[in-house]
Amino acid sequence: MSHNGVKPGKNSQEGSSRPPFLLSFRSSKWFIGIASFIATFTDGVLYSAIVPLLPFTLVERSGVPPGMVQSWITVLFVVFGSSMVLGAPVAGWVTQHSPMRQVPLVVGLMAALAATLLFMFATATSILVVARCLQGISAGVVYTTVLALLVESVERDEVGSWIGFALSGVNLGVLAAPALAGVIYEKAGYHAVFIICLAIIVFDLIAALLMIDKRRARKWSTVSQQADDGSKHGNSNSTIPNGDNRNETNPSQHADEVSPLLQDGSGKTKESPKRWFAKTRALLASPQILAALYSTFVHSTLHTAFDAVLPRFVQRTFHWSSSGAGLTFLTLTIPSLMSPLFGLLSDRYGRRIVALAGFALTVPSLALLGLVHNAELSNKVILCVFLVLIGIGINLFLTSLVTDMSFAVERLEQEDPQFSEDSSAYTEAYALVDITFGAGAVFGPLISGLLYEKTTWAITYGVLAAFCFSGSIPVMLYTGGLRPKEQREADG
Repeated sequence: MSHNGVKPGKNSQEGSSRPPFLLSFRSSKWFIGIASFIATFTDGVLYSAIVPLLPFTLVERSGVPPGMVQSWITVLFVVFGSSMVLGAPVAGWVTQHSPMRQVPLVVGLMAALAATLLFMFATATSILVVARCLQGISAGVVYTTVLALLVESVERDEVGSWIGFALSGVNLGVLAAPALAGVIYEKAGYHAVFIICLAIIVFDLIAALLMIDKRRARKWSTVSQQADDGSKHGNSNSTIPNGDNRNETNPSQHADEVSPLLQDGSGKTKESPKRWFAKTRALLASPQILAALYSTFVHSTLHTAFDAVLPRFVQRTFHWSSSGAGLTFLTLTIPSLMSPLFGLLSDRYGRRIVALAGFALTVPSLALLGLVHNAELSNKVILCVFLVLIGIGINLFLTSLVTDMSFAVERLEQEDPQFSEDSSAYTEAYALVDITFGAGAVFGPLISGLLYEKTTWAITYGVLAAFCFSGSIPVMLYTGGLRPKEQREADG
């Protein structure tokens, strides 16, 4: 029971009127941005650390015949993508309705922890499949939560640069992990690779637990202000930020705690499944969103196609070891560190022109990879040069188009009252991004593995170049172009 006495420290409202330690810092866009970067970095490391090892460990540890290695590599990548496709909608719904962002994010990281332990100790291919499945589920949760967090935490004109910063985390993970994993595997053994992965996950868990999302921070600020102003305990408009110490005299508070994720705390009831599907249909009816999703699918397909066949190609053609295969990925992923710059460019010059520039770099570079056919030094140089250009291109169009998603959702909010009632559409939009990433992670290894085994390296990447070109067409037609005229004039 709550009372109206003069000793607020003795009642159930005390916990809600005292903000958490370092609230302003832990809820700042800088801390949330860095925590998001760490989360995507962890996912990138866990996804790609195994990539250069698989051609060797499948034979040495799991007893897979050399002729079946490529097939098993394809299976493991397909399982990852399929799990991401299946897990992303669930992750989006949980993220939207969770009273704290940490809940889905921590659950996702715990799944990653379990997957890493399985990879560390398992030898049977069936257990490796289970581990890869858990990794895919974890990735779906991480990306859905992180992208929605960033959209709610930064100003509209900063969305591109902050999404670019967050995506540079996964890019840095994908950059560092294959090279380091290959070297560590040769020098310290298989288990050492996953001990480092476990340490990274623990660090990520700490950052996730310390973070306070903007919705909760606003509730604390509201409650603290009411306490400072001497408002009565049990006020029907007050809200509880973290679900603790619920006021027994205000039953409406509990409904507020489970309201849509980015809700303003006005006591709206939670979103029904029917309304959720209606919003999803509306998102998928937007040509601008479909253009972004298809290009995301293209990016994911290309990325996982390289993961599936590049280590085998350099092993067969150049006779490189696991460390050489891992170092090859540096040329493809180093340009991803420029993702924040690509985000700034899309904010300043328009998402369409930056995305099309990315396609213009990527398509011919993919086609010209077919020139690499033997172990001569010139062929190794050609491979590295075109991988760098492809790395720049795919990150140019990915950063621009993920940013364009947020502007498309904002337009829907302005046009349709059901979107303006709360900001849950952002969570649903980025759940669709996760599903698309996962679908590409299924399609990429399947198509590249099949083509590489049945045809040639040149034909494989000729087909992928044509596929990449198809992604530029909807971007040219539907992606957002120049910024508003008044903003361009203000920027000079």
